[in-house]
Amino acid sequence: MSSQIRNFSIIAHIDAGKSTLADRMLELTGTVEKDKIVPQLLDSNPIERERGITIKLAPVTMTYRGHTLNLIDTPGHVDFNYEVERALEACDGAILLVDATKGVQAQTVANLRLAKNLGLKIIPVVNKIDAPLADISAATRQIKQLLSISEDPYFVSAKTGEGVVTLLDKVISDLPSPKTENKQLQALVFNSVFDTHLGVIAFIRVISGNLQKGDKLEFLNSGQTLVASEIGIFSPMRQEKQTINSGNVGYIITGLKDIRRILVGDTLCLASQSKEVTPLPGFRKIHPNVFLDMYPTDGSQYRDLVDALEKLKLNDSALTTQGINSPILGQGVKVGFLGLLHSEVVGERLDREFNLPVIAVSPSVEYKIKQRNGKELIFSSAADFPDPSLIAEEYEPMATVKIVVTDPYVGAVMQLCQDLRGSLINVAYLDQLVEIDYTLPLIEVITALHDSLKSVSSGFASLDYELAGWQKANLVRLDVYLNHELFAPMSIITVREKSSAKAKAIASKLKEAIPRQQFEIPIQVSIGGQIIARETVKAFRKDVDSKLHGGDFTRNLKLLNKQKKGKARMKQFGRVQLPQSAFLAVVKA
Repeated sequence: MSSQIRNFSIIAHIDAGKSTLADRMLELTGTVEKDKIVPQLLDSNPIERERGITIKLAPVTMTYRGHTLNLIDTPGHVDFNYEVERALEACDGAILLVDATKGVQAQTVANLRLAKNLGLKIIPVVNKIDAPLADISAATRQIKQLLSISEDPYFVSAKTGEGVVTLLDKVISDLPSPKTENKQLQALVFNSVFDTHLGVIAFIRVISGNLQKGDKLEFLNSGQTLVASEIGIFSPMRQEKQTINSGNVGYIITGLKDIRRILVGDTLCLASQSKEVTPLPGFRKIHPNVFLDMYPTDGSQYRDLVDALEKLKLNDSALTTQGINSPILGQGVKVGFLGLLHSEVVGERLDREFNLPVIAVSPSVEYKIKQRNGKELIFSSAADFPDPSLIAEEYEPMATVKIVVTDPYVGAVMQLCQDLRGSLINVAYLDQLVEIDYTLPLIEVITALHDSLKSVSSGFASLDYELAGWQKANLVRLDVYLNHELFAPMSIITVREKSSAKAKAIASKLKEAIPRQQFEIPIQVSIGGQIIARETVKAFRKDVDSKLHGGDFTRNLKLLNKQKKGKARMKQFGRVQLPQSAFLAVVKA
């Protein structure tokens, strides 16, 4: 019966104790025996456990006091915003979890707004009440202001289990049961994973109708058809069923070998009824926001890098790859990511799981150009920047940024956003916290704001952002020359008003990062052939006349001139050896 079902999620900022609370619920409902509980049970990847973050959402079905509780554990980081949104679409309510030691943070606010827009019932909860640094009264005041409520939230310690039983009772009493109708099958796909033996496994919430094993199904947005060879629920491992009734959450083993055929947010129905069923609202294809050129540190491992990325793509449909070639770094892959955290996790997995350390070149975003012939060009690589004489209008992507920070740091944070070409939208106060909304260029958000924000706020600020369309810009390409040779992998796109300062910063950072060689290395940064910044890495000097004792100075001069000719020849044929820190220097400039 659908009246006995509760579908809910836990929304929180990263490191607020969301996965630990899920562990306690699994334990207290008897879904997993106490001696088999491991910390962050629903986080399958070791990197998730080490960093204390959830990267891939995981559903679990619990039985408690005659009710079926379907918990969908969602990612907390901004990079996975669309996954969070689709997971919340599969829920009827949400637990808003706030860390008592940190209070309300940016992603808490952002995910709460997502939940409210979807009409979800919210249960406010303060976690970590047993922590030595907990400020329960401040967290309580912030939640009350945020939700405009007068009653206190619920208080729990996910670590010890204090208050979790009361919270489970509140989930049953306060959250609504799913609304179901006895009509055609309509199910929401909110996630998918790849299994080596079984193929793609789709995670679904049945909105209406009943799903039977062996049904012939169709995805309305992609047009893909399949037969449900196995269906079931997660408890927390897969548990096969013959039927998944309306209102429930479960899985379908599709047998497909390509995860990109299963689109998150797609609508599933019976193939015989595809013309009669309306797709569920809110669907969009996931599109990468950040692009990085990745090269293996050992050029002979290029095929290994391609194979490793293809294996990662089996479980991550958001990854995009395209082969590239650099005269200096050799063959590599342009990889599209949802955000910087996504790229860090992929880079770490390549190193750890495949023993493939990579050189990751300066991150970029997509730019849009309208040409004089009327054609529109969207590109992410500086190498694709067209001839300026062909350009009519140029656009850069924008982001709406939400920053939550304590009062003493407001001035410094606002000054930082202004320096990064931001436009203030709104400032709101939540007890001792201040919520600041800005519009900023996306490239500034991913390359500068993340690191600088922690510095200017002493680590107290939290950040959330979402894409906000295009803005006209005056774009230029900065080219880097090392030893008078164009070093294409370091070319970047920037706006003209910041180009001079950016060029000087790149040259200065590269001077610090490039180790001294036996010959002098000029570093030049140019726009369209015009040098606008220069630095020089001085050569090592060997004391060639140390063996001379006395005598005429011309003997010393003869040896010094011989050394000078040797250095000139070495400079002509020598190659500049660049460490990874040199590429990072361009990012940080």
